[in-house]
Parts: sequence; C-alpha cells; structure tokens
Amino acid sequence: MHIEVELDDIHAERLLQLQRQLQKPLKEIIPEILAKAIDMAVPQEEDFQETEGQRIYRIFAEAGLIGCFDDDENLSVDYKKYLWGSPL
Repeated sequence: MHIEVELDDIHAERLLQLQRQLQKPLKEIIPEILAKAIDMAVPQEEDFQETEGQRIYRIFAEAGLIGCFDDDENLSVDYKKYLWGSPL
C-alpha cells in the first residue's frame, strides 16, 4: 500500500533524529513505525483473552472490592490467629 503523509515540523525533526539514531533509510523506518502504531491502536483479539482470574479481579475492582478495607499485610501467614484467636 502506498501512503503519502505530511508531518509538522516537530514530528519531521523527530523522525530525522530517529533515522540518525538507527542509521537506517527512512523507507525502512517509516513502515516499521507505522506498523507498530497500527498494532498499538488496533488491539488484536488474542491480546485481550482474559483469564478467569483476571475476569474475577476486574469484576471485583469494578465493584470497588479491591482495597476496600485495611487489614494485616501478613494475613496469608497470620490467618490462623484471626480464625481461631491468639494461642494462650
């Protein structure tokens, strides 16, 4: 596909700086940049395959349940103390 584009001065200078950095001709750099920009702008379906855990976390976060109360940071270690009380 042939695409003709006109850049403002700032982006034209940035493109030339990138060309100097990469030491590649513009005809190689521009298709790479455009392809990356398109991939970022149009997410692929497989990029967003949500796992069950991610889905549950998202639902809890949307409901405001993530971080909704303060508690012991070591709960995974000290859980027995909270379940059965402190040993005498």
